Amino acid sequence: MNRMSPKTRRYLTLAVTAFVSIGAVALVIMNRVGVEARQAAENESSTPVSSEEVVSVPPIIVASQESKSGSASAFVPSSGASAAAPLTTISKPTSAPPEPTPPASSALTDKNKKPSYSSKPVVSKKTTSSKPTGGKPGQVYDPVFGWVTVGGDNQETVVSGDWGEGPEVGIMD
Repeated sequence: MNRMSPKTRRYLTLAVTAFVSIGAVALVIMNRVGVEARQAAENESSTPVSSEEVVSVPPIIVASQESKSGSASAFVPSSGASAAAPLTTISKPTSAPPEPTPPASSALTDKNKKPSYSSKPVVSKKTTSSKPTGGKPGQVYDPVFGWVTVGGDNQETVVSGDWGEGPEVGIMD
């Protein structure tokens, strides 16, 4: 069997790579030309559609113009007509509210005087049990699982290691 020299092998690899690249580019160009030709054929065969539509826009009324003119109207859904009534009413207070006045006594400024209260807070002595009543004999109430039977045919399984019978996975430090 005849062996190729490294130089010949290099030229052959470059030639195959160039041939495959040129073929791929030719396929892409042919595909693009085919898609464009199909689109042109579809555009010619389809009926022309007018894209001109008449749109009428009512005049825009700014909020400041509405309040001046007083001709604002609201739409009434039940009758489908508009009612001539003001949409909002803006009213300013006639006078400013009075300023709060602190007590005139020196109780607020005296640091040595302790505050006095008219009554002491009272804690209700009614206690509620969070443990519900009921259950069968031999059962204990667990807040998560409810009434649980204690004893009986319960089974305990001891598994060695953190992950059961199989080997531990990863670094368990």
